[in-house]
Amino acid sequence: GDEEEYDVSDLGGMYSEGYQEATTATNTNSATNTATNEATEPQYEFSEASRTYGCLQTPTSDIAPQSLNYPENLYEKGLQHFEEGNIPTAILCFESTLRNVDPEHADAWRMLGKCHTENDEDQKAIACWIRSLERDPFSPETLLALGVAYVNELDHEKAVETLRGWVANHPLYAGMIGDFGEGAEDDLYGSGDFEEELGNADYKQQPQQQHRMRSKTMLEMRDVERLLLRALEYDHTADAAADVYEALGVVYNVSRDYDAAVDAFRRAIDVRPNDYQLRNKLGATLANGNRSEEALPSYRVALQLKPKYARGWLNMAIAHSNMHNYADAARCYLQTLSLNPEARHVWSYLRIALTCAEQWDLLPMAAAQNLTAFHEHFDFVEY
Repeated sequence: GDEEEYDVSDLGGMYSEGYQEATTATNTNSATNTATNEATEPQYEFSEASRTYGCLQTPTSDIAPQSLNYPENLYEKGLQHFEEGNIPTAILCFESTLRNVDPEHADAWRMLGKCHTENDEDQKAIACWIRSLERDPFSPETLLALGVAYVNELDHEKAVETLRGWVANHPLYAGMIGDFGEGAEDDLYGSGDFEEELGNADYKQQPQQQHRMRSKTMLEMRDVERLLLRALEYDHTADAAADVYEALGVVYNVSRDYDAAVDAFRRAIDVRPNDYQLRNKLGATLANGNRSEEALPSYRVALQLKPKYARGWLNMAIAHSNMHNYADAARCYLQTLSLNPEARHVWSYLRIALTCAEQWDLLPMAAAQNLTAFHEHFDFVEY
């Protein structure tokens, strides 16, 4: 249909540089490139601006870096900036905390990852969360966030592995993994439904190893789904159920069962109606299921809850593009760029929207990446 080109299975930012690369690999090979899954651990590079950010004295060449003093509440300042939507400043606070105060600060790594995922930078977020888990291996929040990021990057194998870790290490569900032995997988291998599902999936790549890898991922995904459904029986408290429904929504996105994912996210929102990220996940899932018009109210609520949410603005732009509302799409792209000037790839999407709207006179401004010049033509807030 008209929306197929925007179906990116992304719970966070529906267009990302990672998605562009993954789409190229998918179009070329008709399957996720296995080299991506075997890639080395992502590296994280601190910004130059964070090298002495927050320093209590003026750094000079005659003062050794280790002699500089930093406020003890730099991490707390980062939290405040994050809550207020000042993501660039929050990033500086968390990076400086890790560079200059405590490089082993697991929560600073976790929050730095959250900052990057808000900015539609999942690869950077993954690098941060891997380091956070090295220091706090059993953090439920970090494991779930990492699983979502892997889904966004189309790395379903790692996504399922991480979500399984979320269940296995969650204090409420300890011991449940042991209840699912090899027999569960044997049952799935013998399932006619599973064979039928494989037949309907896009497995055009011929090597048997690739087929087996994807089959194994599907089996593990179903295993995780069953673990999550059992988790709902273990703890009936609302907060616990909301976490499980959120994880289920992610799993259903992996299998592209978007209707089930929508239902799961809505159940989680019933418990946490003010969770802007859940609202965004619901909207992205609806859009991925070719229901962009239904997605818009979810994005609007997410942005009402957190107006400086770059990822929400980007997803709203894509939804408008799906519906051929190119002027609204352009406005939302501009708002995204205002919040995250580093999102250079969004300029390409803006040019596409302007071209589809036949606003040829505005294309030079987009080519020059002149954000301020667009105020004459679109209503958006520049930060």
